[in-house]
Amino acid sequence: MINELITKARLKNFMLIIIGSVLYAISVNVFTVPNDLAEGGLTGFSLILFYLADIPPSYTIFIVNIFILAIGYKFLDKKTLHYTLVANAIISVMLLVVTRYQFIPETTLLAPIGSGIFMGAGIGLIMLGHGTTAGSDIIAKLMEKYLGINIPTGLLMIDVFIVLPSAFIIGAENAFLTLINLYIQSKVIDFILEGLNPRKSFFIISKKHVEIAEAIENQLGRGITILDGRGYYTKERKDILYIIISRREVLPIKRIVEAIDPNAFMTVSHVQEVTGEGFSYLSQEVQAERITEAEEEWIEEQRVANES
Repeated sequence: MINELITKARLKNFMLIIIGSVLYAISVNVFTVPNDLAEGGLTGFSLILFYLADIPPSYTIFIVNIFILAIGYKFLDKKTLHYTLVANAIISVMLLVVTRYQFIPETTLLAPIGSGIFMGAGIGLIMLGHGTTAGSDIIAKLMEKYLGINIPTGLLMIDVFIVLPSAFIIGAENAFLTLINLYIQSKVIDFILEGLNPRKSFFIISKKHVEIAEAIENQLGRGITILDGRGYYTKERKDILYIIISRREVLPIKRIVEAIDPNAFMTVSHVQEVTGEGFSYLSQEVQAERITEAEEEWIEEQRVANES
């Protein structure tokens, strides 16, 4: 049973890496290169060599990543490195295979938008598969581990330092378009890694909290949590309604609260991701993934113990 779970988890990770690598190659060969745009990280470096010396990016990415992986070997776990080697090989192959189509739009902004969406989705899926595209991804992971900078922000910081020199090769206009591309990438990666199930949260403080809670439950069918609170100045005890909802339910709840108590204190916040009963169809899958990872680590520990 354990081996079956591990096999399924590995197959899932490989599929994520393959799909991500294809999207990565589409971004570079279909959107970026035909429109003389740059990229960040190692891809950006490989494109600079391509524009200057006509060296195929696949060769540069594969060779340089070998050296970067040697550095990453000291800092990243073996599983991530194994998947990264797979991702690096598949990306290099896909960059040679996905060359048939080119997208050169009449509207200039469509090129960086398309490139950012495909590249962000590609990198995000590869990371979901427990791999990286090596290069700046490994550096970003180290920044997250030792500096507390999240991966999308770290990638954006690294990419800017690569793109600025490329402005002298592709021109200032294309460099600015590339920055748009990188910004979109970071947002797509952020979305994929940190939340596939965005929601809104409500805090409602009202003397008519019971009526408000009943109306919300009856009209929208949403569960409500009542928190105990107390005003600092008045020392008065207050009941606080806490609700997690979808974005389309924001306006109905506002109308309910305003109709029952126009003086109610209400805040609305963005929630990146919600898992659990009633909110996420991914919750069981996430739990299974976590269980499988723990079992895989336990098996590895037992293997090492037996060998020693």
